[in-house]
Amino acid sequence: MTTAIDVLKIVVGKRWPLILALFATEIAAILVIANTAFFPGELSTYQHQYNQIKPVLNQSAIGQVAGIFSNNFRVATIELIPIGGPGIFAFSIYQTARIVEVIGITNGQGLAASLGTLFLLPSTWLELPAYAIAVSESCYLLYAILAGFNRGWSAFIREIRFLFVSVLLIIGVLFVAAVFEVTEIQIEGLPGLEGLLVFLTWIPFAVVFSQALSFWRKAKREAPELDERDAAETAAGSAAPPGLNV
Repeated sequence: MTTAIDVLKIVVGKRWPLILALFATEIAAILVIANTAFFPGELSTYQHQYNQIKPVLNQSAIGQVAGIFSNNFRVATIELIPIGGPGIFAFSIYQTARIVEVIGITNGQGLAASLGTLFLLPSTWLELPAYAIAVSESCYLLYAILAGFNRGWSAFIREIRFLFVSVLLIIGVLFVAAVFEVTEIQIEGLPGLEGLLVFLTWIPFAVVFSQALSFWRKAKREAPELDERDAAETAAGSAAPPGLNV
C-alpha cells in the first residue's frame, strides 16, 4: 500500500524539475520587474499595500507568524486552482517585485539594497519554492482533469492524493518560512545585531536544508518505483469488480 510518505517522495522525487523551473522563474521575474519603471499610478497603489503590511510588525511574535503564514497560505491555496493558479502565481510575483521596489524607495536604501536584503534572507528561499510547489500541483491537477474526460477518472482520483500531500507540504514549508521571517524581524530589531541578521538565520536554515536535501536524494531514487506501484494500485482500485464487466 502506498502511504502518504510514499506520495510525498513521488512529488519531491519526480516533479522537482517543474518545481525548480518555476522557482527559477520567480527569481528571474522579480529581478526583471523590480528594475522596470512603475506604470502611471502604480507607485501610490503599492505604497498603500506596503503600508497595510506594516501593522503586522506591531504584533507579538506569535501574531506575526500567524499573520504571515495565513497570508502566504491564502496565496498558495489560490495558486493550486487549475487554469487560474498560474495566473495568480504570475500576479503575485509581479506584486512581490513591486513591493520590493517600493521598500527600496520608501526606506531610502535603493533597489539594489532592497533586492539584496530579499535574497539574503533564508525565509525567501523557503517561501518562493512553496508557491512553485502549488503551481506545479495546479498543472498536474489540470492535466488529470483533462485526462479524465478522455481516459477515465482513475488518474484524477490518483491526483487528489497528490493534491492532499502537496497541500501538507506547502503548509509545512510556509510555516517554517514564517518562523524564519519573524525570527529575522525580531533579530533586526535588536540594537547592534543588524549586521549579524543573515548569519544568525542561515545557521538553522543550513540544518533544514541539509535534511531536505537528504530526503530529496532518497525520494529521487525511490520515486519511479513508488510511482509505478501507486499507479497500479489506483488502476486496480478503479477496476470494476468481477462479474460486472459487460
